[in-house]
Amino acid sequence: MLARRVLQGKTIWVTQPNVSSVRYFWEYVNMMFNKPDPERIRLVGPDRACAEWVLRNGGKVVWADGKTLSDYNALPSDSNAVPKIAEIDGTDSGISHYGFAHLSGCTKLRKIILHKNKYIDDRAMKGLSHGKDSLSQVQVSECQNVTDLGVKEIKELKNLETLVIFGLSGVNNFEECKKYLQNLLPKCKILDAA
Repeated sequence: MLARRVLQGKTIWVTQPNVSSVRYFWEYVNMMFNKPDPERIRLVGPDRACAEWVLRNGGKVVWADGKTLSDYNALPSDSNAVPKIAEIDGTDSGISHYGFAHLSGCTKLRKIILHKNKYIDDRAMKGLSHGKDSLSQVQVSECQNVTDLGVKEIKELKNLETLVIFGLSGVNNFEECKKYLQNLLPKCKILDAA
């Protein structure tokens, strides 16, 4: 794409990268950092593979023994077992829908926080269903790319006890979404404030 620039009184034409090309490049990078590797999962187990995904993308994990880990480099070597994951905190992280298949097999995972994450969208909300057998607490807040359709995908989490949702600027009818979820998840307490 050519753009006209004036430099020291002279008009010059410069080539600019296509904005969509740049966007596709970063989408590709994000996919590569999030995409599950079935061979790696088989080799190290679902909890370690999931922890690697979360930590590699700037999130935090809380193990079932209560210890928190936020540094990928602090993971023990592959030959050492890791505890089961109990919680994932994806606040301000790079985790996206591409990686939510990592939740499969994490049998002790009970809580996930998705706060201020620009990569979380409706596809990620659908991806939460990979943790439907164990997730009991979910927070989705200040994720601008989640819409009404994405919020409604939470209906798949049949064991959900607490849902915290707020600050979703992409949601048009928040009250209708809450009513929809409350009808399908009658045992779930839905909170809409921090």
